[in-house]
Amino acid sequence: MSKLNDANVRLDAALARLEAAVTTRREAEGQAVGAVADNKRLQDELAQLRTDFVALQETSGTVSSRLDDAIGRLRNMLAE
Repeated sequence: MSKLNDANVRLDAALARLEAAVTTRREAEGQAVGAVADNKRLQDELAQLRTDFVALQETSGTVSSRLDDAIGRLRNMLAE
């Protein structure tokens, strides 16, 4: 009976290791799925920020040009 008990102990240990490996694998897969989703979200956010940046550059250029024109007109008025 001792051999049978030893075999049962080894089998229980092997099953415990297998269950631990399956659990670790599932957790790793869950983290990978989360990382993919985060990556996609960050890519979308970056694309939106780039679009916003281009729009802000255009607006800034327009404002700068208008300010330069206004300053020029004020200088002309003061010079008269």
